[in-house]
Amino acid sequence: MSPVTQILILVLVLVIAVAVGLRFGRMSRTRLEGYRFGRDVIVRCRDGHLFMTTWIPMVSFKAVRLGLIRLQYCPVGNHLTAVQLMRDEDLTPAERLEASRYHDNGVP
Repeated sequence: MSPVTQILILVLVLVIAVAVGLRFGRMSRTRLEGYRFGRDVIVRCRDGHLFMTTWIPMVSFKAVRLGLIRLQYCPVGNHLTAVQLMRDEDLTPAERLEASRYHDNGVP
């Protein structure tokens, strides 16, 4: 392998490592801010409906990801809309109860 090829491979590996590091750093910061990930997390749609969904960072089969906002189906209002991940501490017990009544299909 020529020296130029080796340098290009090294630069590519470094760029990938930095990109992955930034992504995981952002996820850690988001967790520190009080957001929860995984199954049965509460989201609010643009119309204010609350429901539970599966939210896994960097994984999405049913939604278009835009950071902490996703474009996905709202089972409460039966519409396609922007939904935002909610922090548990920002919700009242009544809002948590309302959200628990509605679940999407469970696919991230």
